[in-house]
Amino acid sequence: MNTINIGLLGLGTVGSGLVNILQDPQPRLAARQLRITRIAVRTVTPERQAQYPGIALTTDSQSIVTDPKINVVVEAIGGTTKAKELIKTALTFGKHVVTANKDLIATDGIELSQIAATHHVGLYYEAAVMGAIPVLRTLRNAYAGDPISRITGIANGTSNFILTQMIAHGSSYDDALALAQRKGFAEANPANDVEGLDATYKLLILTRFAFGMNPSMDDVDIQGITTLQPQDFVTASIWGYAIKPLAVSELTPDGLCLRVAPHLVPLGHPLAAVRDENNAVLIDSQNVKRLSMVGPGAGSLPTANSIVADLLDLADDIHYGNTPERFVDTDTPAIVADSAHRVAPRFVSITGTGFTREQLRALGITGRVQRIRGRTTVLTGPVADTDVQRWHSQLAAAGVGLIHVLPVLQG
Repeated sequence: MNTINIGLLGLGTVGSGLVNILQDPQPRLAARQLRITRIAVRTVTPERQAQYPGIALTTDSQSIVTDPKINVVVEAIGGTTKAKELIKTALTFGKHVVTANKDLIATDGIELSQIAATHHVGLYYEAAVMGAIPVLRTLRNAYAGDPISRITGIANGTSNFILTQMIAHGSSYDDALALAQRKGFAEANPANDVEGLDATYKLLILTRFAFGMNPSMDDVDIQGITTLQPQDFVTASIWGYAIKPLAVSELTPDGLCLRVAPHLVPLGHPLAAVRDENNAVLIDSQNVKRLSMVGPGAGSLPTANSIVADLLDLADDIHYGNTPERFVDTDTPAIVADSAHRVAPRFVSITGTGFTREQLRALGITGRVQRIRGRTTVLTGPVADTDVQRWHSQLAAAGVGLIHVLPVLQG
């Protein structure tokens, strides 16, 4: 086999992990003769170059994506604008591309896939979703003849770590976030993680693979974890639930229901036991019924390992002269259920403990009631999103502090 030359854009957490794996390859990997020949970095110093003998460091990213000697470009710089332009250039110059850039793939993946197909090259991004968990390949290959009904995931390790601290140690949200930041699981500005945007990007990609539809951010009901406090977990546990940060895409007779939010999850459910920074995904389907996968959702080597899986596929195509298949071969517009048909039981938390059942019923909120630590909490039966929207309006008009309304996972 001939050597396959790789140009790497970025030498941060993921990029350095990829270098480490390829510099000491396992036998099956070594047989593919994958070699990083050039790396684009922000700054080049003699000391830094000396750390990477045999690999040319450069600050000129454009020179890598246009280099005729490069076969595959791995994008690990993140962001959208610059990364998109570099990937487009690489594809148009006939280079295969591997990326872990979930934000870019979620928003512009269809366009980039079409460019790749036009130029008969591959665009792969297993590492963009769930880190080390090979969920995209599983959806692509193992479910070709098995209709999927729902895909449910803990897709953001930062949020899961924070909620684990709140459940296990009774930490406040602020204290749990501070610990996540000290451990490097959360950024100084954690908004993308704790407000649900990161998980939403991943859910959009998962939905393309699971259902062949291309939803947008506007199609997802997004709710962050920032309103949660220890008393929520105490109340939920009394009723037999944990609270987990879930991303859910379900195909119903009325269309797709897409939701990213902290959910109440039955304590016996597989996702209830997924702790700390780990990710998990549950696939419900007609033939297999239920498949679960759990693993690290981020980190240098776990994410780089998923990039290597993409490189192995591309290496075989290059060696045998095949045109890579499109990673996902559909861009069908999504059929999304409206708010009246998005139905689930709810966990309603209201400030104050002086509400009678009659007062709550007058607002349309009925179910099991608990009063604890300055809050009234109601576990309702199945209600539609339209009902929840009405509760927000009515409680605001009545001057009642509605803390949050969380969905309850069924099945």
